[in-house]
Amino acid sequence: MSKFRTQQGTVVLSAPFASIDHDNKQIEIKYTPNNYYGWRICRNYDAGDVSHFTQPDAEAFALLTESKLRTPYATTPQIKTDLL
Repeated sequence: MSKFRTQQGTVVLSAPFASIDHDNKQIEIKYTPNNYYGWRICRNYDAGDVSHFTQPDAEAFALLTESKLRTPYATTPQIKTDLL
């Protein structure tokens, strides 16, 4: 298991594991953003594809994932008081 700290949050790689859905061993990459109350995003990759995962890879994964996690609609909607 590897753990990388980025400016946006933390990226963790699991140990390789077998899956009946895939021929090759898999690694789960999990991104946990700073100040996001327990939300995280993960994705599985073939272990061979990410065998040389480094800090710059973690930074890129965090930036890409952050853009998908924090959409303009992720904030609490405002209540229209003129309808009350």
